[in-house]
Amino acid sequence: MSKKVVRVHFMDDSCRAFAVEETTTSEQLKATIVERIELKEDACFALFEKKDGWERCLEPEEKPCELMALWTEAVKTPKSKEGKESLKEAPFAFIFKKKIFLRDDEREMQDPVARHLVYIQAVYNVVESEFPCSVDDAIKLAALQVQVVYGDHKFGTHVVGFLTQNLKQYLPRELFSTKKPAEWETAIFKAHSQLVGKSAEEAKLDYLDIVKQWPFYGTTLFPPCKSSGKQKTPSKVIIGVNAEGILLLKKDKDLVSTHPFTEICSWASSSTTFAFEFGNQTESLKYTFETKQGAIIAANIQTYIDILVQMLKNGSGEDDDDEA
Repeated sequence: MSKKVVRVHFMDDSCRAFAVEETTTSEQLKATIVERIELKEDACFALFEKKDGWERCLEPEEKPCELMALWTEAVKTPKSKEGKESLKEAPFAFIFKKKIFLRDDEREMQDPVARHLVYIQAVYNVVESEFPCSVDDAIKLAALQVQVVYGDHKFGTHVVGFLTQNLKQYLPRELFSTKKPAEWETAIFKAHSQLVGKSAEEAKLDYLDIVKQWPFYGTTLFPPCKSSGKQKTPSKVIIGVNAEGILLLKKDKDLVSTHPFTEICSWASSSTTFAFEFGNQTESLKYTFETKQGAIIAANIQTYIDILVQMLKNGSGEDDDDEA
């Protein structure tokens, strides 16, 4: 049987090619990727499809080659259909990245490959302004990223102008215009000069330690959508999903409300809506939103629920063993 080349993007804009059978499933391709990059702690990582400006996690039995055939029908230029551009430019692409963010990720952080993948995803999210970031944090993070890329500060080399061409790769998009490039570089290199002796791996951990303190870190945010229920929410909200539950945010990412999984009664989706019911047995409130991402939101929630249920089962099992 002939093989097809499947290109998989990573969050630092690198790309690897994999020769697979046409019948290869996404689960099998993930196993191949994990083996190739020598990733040990792979449980929270997944293969995504980028399409129509949005990303969705592939189901285990989906076949990447079949999806690529659909891409070919949707576009005219061979370059686009094969996803050879950068991750931001490609209309269609497969992406390997972290899907699930749990509070206890110590084992993941001990795996250098997993740690690097989490780090480059954090850098991507910071630069793309996925989460609110202060100017002070932006400077600290940029300095740590410079330490990872270039090592210790060299006073004759790391001066204003050194980062000019690539400065946007270090700073949040929404903050970039608030200072002149020279002002950013001056501040970044001042912070960078204080990191002498710190290894690249230590700098990655420090970078992650900062972003993990942010309230929305680990939250998957979906595009603003219209509220269509009777609940008191802004006319348009951003829906966020994380290990704790569902968040509702304003378009400027100010928090509207939080809804822990322990208090969510049900949820449902269609091709144009997503809804969930929140409350208890005596009183509940239903939230309904107009969105084309309903199925993706519901799948994301189900993944966290499945993990939490499994964690409870494992915890019960451990307790039983201890009692025995």
